Amino acid sequence: MPIREPRFNQEKLTMSPPNMKPWKMSPPSMSPLHMTPPNMLLPNFEPPTFKLPMLSASRYFPPQTLFEEDLDCPPSVARFSLDDPTVCVIGAYAKGTGGDPVNPTRAGKGRGKIYLARVLDHEGEVRGDAEFPPDETRKKIIPNMIIVDEVKTPASIIDLCWSTSDQDLLLATGSDGQLLIVQVTVGGRFSRIEILSTHRVSNSGSLTTSIAFSPAGNDIVAAGLSDGSVVLFSLPDDVEEDSRIQLLQNFRPHSSAPILTVCFSNDGKELFVGDNKATVSCWSIGRSAKRQPKRLWADDSTFVDGDAVTKLIAWPTERSPKNTIPRRRPLLLAGCDDGFLRITDLTEKQVIPPPLTQEVNIFDQTEKDLDGGIWDMALLPPLPRQSQLDEVEVGVFTPAAYPNIPTDPDENGVLVSCLEAGARVFVQREEFMDVFIRDPEEIRDKTEEELDEEKGIEKDWFNRERQFKWYNVAEFKEHEGRCFASSAVAFVDYDPIFKESGVQRKRRGWRLLTTSFEDKKVHIWQVYAD
Repeated sequence: MPIREPRFNQEKLTMSPPNMKPWKMSPPSMSPLHMTPPNMLLPNFEPPTFKLPMLSASRYFPPQTLFEEDLDCPPSVARFSLDDPTVCVIGAYAKGTGGDPVNPTRAGKGRGKIYLARVLDHEGEVRGDAEFPPDETRKKIIPNMIIVDEVKTPASIIDLCWSTSDQDLLLATGSDGQLLIVQVTVGGRFSRIEILSTHRVSNSGSLTTSIAFSPAGNDIVAAGLSDGSVVLFSLPDDVEEDSRIQLLQNFRPHSSAPILTVCFSNDGKELFVGDNKATVSCWSIGRSAKRQPKRLWADDSTFVDGDAVTKLIAWPTERSPKNTIPRRRPLLLAGCDDGFLRITDLTEKQVIPPPLTQEVNIFDQTEKDLDGGIWDMALLPPLPRQSQLDEVEVGVFTPAAYPNIPTDPDENGVLVSCLEAGARVFVQREEFMDVFIRDPEEIRDKTEEELDEEKGIEKDWFNRERQFKWYNVAEFKEHEGRCFASSAVAFVDYDPIFKESGVQRKRRGWRLLTTSFEDKKVHIWQVYAD
């Protein structure tokens, strides 16, 4: 009988540590035994892959249009009211016109329109909260636009401008060369718009292409004409009588090239002029505009590649946060037909003309279709400070409605109309190298205003000047036609995702209105600063 070896002399069963490909146990005398992890649906702790509509120094693609409105005439210009952010006027060309704002002389003799719109806030619920009955339903603000009235104009509308002294008046320019004084009455169900009088500030052969009210509140208006001249005038005492405008000055700043844009400085003492031959100039006019304008500088080389300077904004403006003005260098923002936003520094008095400090393209390197250029720009209104949001009601925001709520000096930007390229948002942000870490113990009992003062006006803690740049951060591309006009208001909304102690937080941002010329649409978007 053969001798059998003891069992302990046989080869032992060994187990290798799991290698997760998947787990397996491999005894030597048996076929491999494979074990897989249990099939359980674990929570997904990864951050969301979609991009929230927030503004930063990084570019993002915003959500789709929140609201669209169809018009019966192609819109050429849009302006929210300076005092009531729920009111917006939209100027339009004649129905079926073959012209456009780029070539207003081709508009024909058809009658245009001015629409009076109300953009109201409606409180809605976040979709999906019904699946979680123990939790309180989250809220959100939904915009809704209603055309409450409209008025036919003698010709197509080229430009609109609200009065800085009378919140019910605005000026409109037509393709027939006439200037219209329009009154807007807002009162619940009986809102209306009507033309009070018509005027002419030039001969019948030229058009008024751009108008701007002085921020000094003295009813002085600057108008750029297609024959290359600029007119300064004041509104009559009786705005209901025709041809009563008082002409103050008439001068030719450059050559015979059409003037495309005019704007005042923050104090109303200087006037900036741009034409379609890439020339920009600055003129001293004084608050009363009764003395002959004096040219301070002219620049025909900085913007030569732009072919045309279509829009100028002297920044900060009278509508910028008041605590921004003493802390930032005053700039001149120039939108050009080649798609570049060019920024010049107005503090360099010893350099004439002011030096160009930055050029920002509306296109990024990934875009192949380079049709489009800058045609219009609108200031993004000031926002309340983030620490004060609990004191502000949801909905549209104006500093006048909350005189005790400080506005945020670090939230500044412009909304840009880019013709075939839709609309873009440019914001001003401090460069990353100038962001500093403070000692928490030193700032515990200090307000944000005190911390701003510690930074200084032009120097940071390391005695270096704080550097700010303008960034192209957002784009809106749902327009099928060319985007000639845009406007913006500030608002506060509920945060649809996060809660603190079961209560929804608030967030701040801008409501943007853009137009689409060929398909006769108005779009409403919302972006958030936080």
